[in-house]
Amino acid sequence: MLQGYVSHLRKTLEPGRTRGEHELLVSQAPGYVLRLEREQIDADRFERLAGEGSRLLTDGEAGGAATRLRGALALWRGPALDDLAYEAFARADVDRLNELRLEAIEDRIDADLALGRHEALVGELSELVDQYPLRERLRAQLMAALYRSGRQADALAAYREGRTALVDELGIEPGPALRELEQAILRQDPALGAPAAPPRPIAVRRRRRWPLLATAAVLAAIALAAVLAFGRGGTKAVTVRENSVAVIDAHTNALVTDVRVGGYPGPLVAHGRYVEVSNIGDSTISRILATRTDRFDTDTSGFSRAIDLTLLHGDVWAADGGTPGNTTEPPGTIIDFDGVHASLVKEVGPDKDGIDEEQTTIAASPLGHAVWAGNQDSRTVTEVAPSGKTLLTIHGIVPGGLSVVHQDGADTVWASDPKRDLVVRIDERSRRITKRFHIPGSPTGIAADGRDVWVVTRGIGYPTQWAPTRWTSPAVWRIDPRTNRVVDRIPLRLTPIRIALGAGAAWVTAERVLSSDGATDDATVYRVDRTTNPVVAIPLHTHAIDGIVVSHGFVWAAVPPSQ
Repeated sequence: MLQGYVSHLRKTLEPGRTRGEHELLVSQAPGYVLRLEREQIDADRFERLAGEGSRLLTDGEAGGAATRLRGALALWRGPALDDLAYEAFARADVDRLNELRLEAIEDRIDADLALGRHEALVGELSELVDQYPLRERLRAQLMAALYRSGRQADALAAYREGRTALVDELGIEPGPALRELEQAILRQDPALGAPAAPPRPIAVRRRRRWPLLATAAVLAAIALAAVLAFGRGGTKAVTVRENSVAVIDAHTNALVTDVRVGGYPGPLVAHGRYVEVSNIGDSTISRILATRTDRFDTDTSGFSRAIDLTLLHGDVWAADGGTPGNTTEPPGTIIDFDGVHASLVKEVGPDKDGIDEEQTTIAASPLGHAVWAGNQDSRTVTEVAPSGKTLLTIHGIVPGGLSVVHQDGADTVWASDPKRDLVVRIDERSRRITKRFHIPGSPTGIAADGRDVWVVTRGIGYPTQWAPTRWTSPAVWRIDPRTNRVVDRIPLRLTPIRIALGAGAAWVTAERVLSSDGATDDATVYRVDRTTNPVVAIPLHTHAIDGIVVSHGFVWAAVPPSQ
C-alpha cells in the first residue's frame, strides 16, 4: 500500500519520469527521502526574499525593497503550518515564521512610507494595530501615515490608545522612541514630513541613499526614524564581545550594547543601581552601573569562584565553585559578601577535592529571612538564616536549580533534579516535599513567582547519526502552582542554560554545542511571552552565553568565551 501511494506521489511531483528516474522522492534505506533544493521550499524562498528586502531598505532603496518584500509576502497562504498548529514539535517553527512574516510586513510598510504611499496605508495599518495592539513599531507607522495624510488628531489618538493598551496589559509606558514621535507631532515638526501631494517620480532621488525613512519630499525626523527602525535593530549593529555582558532592551528586543567585565562571566544579580556579575574565570565580581550601562568596579578579593548568585538584605550571596589552590573556599560552600569582604562562609556540602564545581545552587527568600542552598553531592536543600544558622534541611534532592516564592506566610521552594527528571515543590511550613513533577530532559534552570513556575530542560542526546534511541529536545516548561499541573511545554532549537522572569516574559539564555571540544555557536536569548507563549529569538552573534537577569528596563546576559 505504501509503495502504491509513493508511486502516485512520484507521478504527481515529476510527471513523465519513469521508474528509476525520479529525483525528488527517491528510495533510500530504510525508506524514502524527499530531496528538495532551498528554492523549492516556500518558507526558504520567503526568508531569502524578506532578507533581501530588509537589506535594500536599510540601504535606502525603497522601491527595490518594496518589490522584494511583496514577493516574499505573496508566498503566504494563511498562518504558518496551519495544519500542524497544535503539534508541539511544530510550535517553535510556527512562532518563528509568523514573527518573520510580521517583520516583513513592517519592513514593506516602511518602504511604502518612504515612497510616499501614506494615504493608502492607513486602512491596512489600522487593521494591523487592532490585531497587534502592543506592537509599537506598527503603531508608530500608523501615526506617521495619519499625520502625513493630514490627520494629526487621529495620529495623537492612536498614540493614546497604544499607551492605554500598554499600561493596562503590561503596566509599562510606551518606549522612548514612540513618546518622541508623539512630541514631534504635537509641535508639528516639519522634519516629520508635513502632508503634501505625492511628488513627481524623479529617478535621481530614487537612486540616492537617503536614511531609512526619507521620503521623496523631505528627510525623515530622527525621532520617527528611530521609532520605525527599532524593530529591525536600527542602522548600527552591536557586536557582542567575549567576557562581556550583553544589554537588550526588554521592550523592543533590540541589542543595545555590551559591557566588558572580567574573565568568563556567569551568573548575575541586580539591586539598586547595580547589576553584578560573577567572573568565574578569575574569581572576581564586577558591578555595572545600570543607568549608564557601564562597568563601575570589580572586586578582586578572590574569595569565590561563584557559579550561582542571589541577594539578601543588599548582600550578594554566592554558591562557590572553587577548587583547592584556586580560591580560599572549596565547592560545597555558600558565601555572604557584604560589599567589602566575605562576612560569612557556610558549608552545605562535603569538603572534597576534585568534586564537580557546579554542585551548589542558591536562592533567597523574597522577604529576606533566609537563603536556600542546594547541593548535589550531599543531595540536600538547606535553609540558612542570615546569621549562618541551619533552619531546615530537605534530603533526597539532587538540585540543578532553585527558586523561592513567599506565599501565605511561608516560603515555597521549587527545585529541579536533572538526574531524575524531576521538579519538586518544598513547603517551608510543613518541612517536606509536597509535590513531584516528572519533567523529562534533565531540568536545570528554574524561575518562579506567585503566578507560575518556569523550568528549562537541556534535552537528552543529540540529533545526529550517533543519537541515542531515547532523545528529548530542549524546551522550557510552565507549571501552574495553583493547580499543581504542568500546563505548557515550549520546544527550543538551542540548549538552554539559565532562565529569568521580568518585563512580562520568561527570558532564556541558550546555545548549541557543535563539537566534542566544547566549541559553540548560535548563542541566543529567547523571549517567551508569559501570557500567549510566543517565542522570539534574539541572536547575539557570538559563541557562548551564561547568566541572565532583568532589571532597569533591560535584559542583561553574560557572554563568556567559547572555550
